[in-house]
Amino acid sequence: MERRISKKVNDYIHNFKNEIAEKVKAIDSSDPTEIMNFIYQYKNFELSKEDFMKRKRVKNMVPVYERCCAKRANGQQCTRRKKDDLQYCGTHSKGTPHGIMNENETVSTVTKVEVSAIDIKGIVYYLDNNGNVYDTEDIIANKKNPRIIAKYEQNGETYTIPSLFD
Repeated sequence: MERRISKKVNDYIHNFKNEIAEKVKAIDSSDPTEIMNFIYQYKNFELSKEDFMKRKRVKNMVPVYERCCAKRANGQQCTRRKKDDLQYCGTHSKGTPHGIMNENETVSTVTKVEVSAIDIKGIVYYLDNNGNVYDTEDIIANKKNPRIIAKYEQNGETYTIPSLFD
């Protein structure tokens, strides 16, 4: 930013000096008032809002096939470009402290819960072993995350749902 402002000021002063020199050559040097009028009527130097704005940094995106194959500390793939004949960028060619990205490496966060259909007071409910009662429509529709609508209690062979049957 400072460089842009100082360049603008220097360009203005350089232009001002050149125009004064041209005016002096064009006018008789015996009349100083005309030169003085030219100097005082010269347009003022102005800085605009854009002169004080920071330039936006242009980020260039590296295609996936050209990216370094090392893992960063947060577990994601490094975003730098590979060296010519290597699998890694300049930093990771010296070492990969957090490991290497494998395409086969997928973390499975899906947990399958076994539910059973139990008849409670004439209505079929889907229950798991953790005391949860699932929404029947979600189970029949085979949704990934069926809603838990209540908790059940088991006394021997009898099941009760206190929040639904009070």
